[in-house]
Order: sequence, then structure tokens, then C-alpha cells
Amino acid sequence: MSERYFFGLDGGGTQSRLAVCDSTGTILKEVYGGTTNLYTGKSEQVALNLKALFTQVEQYFPFAGGCIGSAGLGREREKVLFKDMLSTLLPTVPVYLCSDGEILLVGGLAGLEGYALISGTGSLALSRSSDGSLKRAGGYGYLLGDEGSAYWIAHQALMRSLRSLENRDLKTTMLPSLLEGCSLSKAEDLIAYVHHQAAKADIAKLAPLVTVFAKEGDLLANDILQCAAKELVSLVVSVQNPAIRAKELVLAGGVLEKDPIVRPLFIQALKEALPELQIITARGTALEGACLLARTSV
Repeated sequence: MSERYFFGLDGGGTQSRLAVCDSTGTILKEVYGGTTNLYTGKSEQVALNLKALFTQVEQYFPFAGGCIGSAGLGREREKVLFKDMLSTLLPTVPVYLCSDGEILLVGGLAGLEGYALISGTGSLALSRSSDGSLKRAGGYGYLLGDEGSAYWIAHQALMRSLRSLENRDLKTTMLPSLLEGCSLSKAEDLIAYVHHQAAKADIAKLAPLVTVFAKEGDLLANDILQCAAKELVSLVVSVQNPAIRAKELVLAGGVLEKDPIVRPLFIQALKEALPELQIITARGTALEGACLLARTSV
């Protein structure tokens, strides 16, 4: 019998990665291409980028199955759009479509069940049982949620620093540095900047400043980071599933991986809320998770 090949695709906002693996999970080839994220690229461009990716691995056609993980791809509307594109590119290939959180969870745990928490620019918690049942919390974007994320921390700092200026919040000395980080000179300039000029990333990049001030004992900065840790724990608590036997949690994103204050605060609060849940170091990548799902879900 001829070898069966599978593909896994990690669809990033600026770059996508596609890997081909054999039936044992050994990755044979890895290629790169443009975004396949429907939220950052037009569907026409996403279709072209998909075609360019698969053109690089034509020697492995026809695939026995595949998995594509990308932001928002757990929702039905996005799945319909992708299925339409794939009907031309890979008309006979069964493809599992899912969110980027699911491939990160499976790759990080190197298994099909457990928990994942992401806190970078945005935030999301996800749980998956071995039968594929998913629970998720957060991930609604910066206007509706993303609690505990870099954007949320920075936005809280801006908002509450203005409140503090009016003696309606804890004392802080953050405001001048926050204004400098926005290339502004006066507090009132924040109104036009935040409402009409700043992109999400412009706000999120201010989050490390909050940590700097928290280290120096700033009352408001410390309170914001404590609240961020509590919000992240709340996300994990809300996706608990008694059917999941693997009590393991993988963490991802800059806030959880790099922030020297939020991470220990989160770990301590998580121990108190869910003492049976164990935080692990990621065993694999999201791309490897996509390959595992390709082999087991189609």
C-alpha cells in the first residue's frame, strides 16, 4: 500500500505555515506563505495564498486528510468560506477546520484533550475532550473582551490613569510615560488618539510600561496587573469540563510567557482556584497540533 500523507496548516495573521506529515506524524516538509486569516486578509487574497502554499507540496498529492487552524475558523461562517476555496484546491480531501486556539492546545499538549490559555494582544481560553468537544471563553476581540491581555492591560492603564487624574481611582505616576508612549503631550490628547487614530497594536504595546511601574510600587499599575491575573484565571475556570481526564494546561502569548508580574500572580491564583490543574511547558507547536488533528480527525 502506498504511503498516506497529511497536511497541517497554521494560518497566521501575517504568515502561514504548512507542514506535510506521514501516517506516523513525522513531518516531511514545511513551507511558508502569506496570511490565510480571513480577519486580516480579503477572501480573494486568502484563496491565492492557499493555492501558493499547496503548489509547494504538490508532490504529496492526493492527501489522505488535512487540518487548517486559523483565527475565527471555529465559527460556521468562516468554515463555509474555506470549504468553498478548498473545493477547488483539494476537491476530494477531508479537511478539519478549527480555530488557531485548538491547534495550539493539541500541539502544546501533544494530545487531543486538555486546556489552553492564550494571552498576547488578545486573550482566549479553550478546553478539548478526547472526543473533540470544545469549550471556549473569551476571544471576542478588544472591543468586547480580551480580558487580561496586553491590550486590556494597556487600555485599563490609560482609562484608569485619567480617572486617577480626577481623584476617582488609585494614585499613579504612569500618565506622563503613557502619553510619551503614544507620542502625545497632554492628557486630553488621548481622546482623539484612542478613538480615532490608534490601532489595537498601538495600545497593546504600552502594556510593558504598566509592569515597569508596578515593579516600582505604583498602586494603580499593581492593581491592574492583579486584575489581569484574576481575569485570566476566570477564563480557565469557565472552560472546565469533568469529561477531560488530562488535567494539564498549556500557556501561550507574550503576557503569560514574558510578564514577570502577571505570570506568577496568575499561577498562584490558579492554584487556589483549580489546584488539580497542572501548568506544563508546551510539548509541541501549533503546526504540529494541526498535523495531529489531520491524522486523527478526518
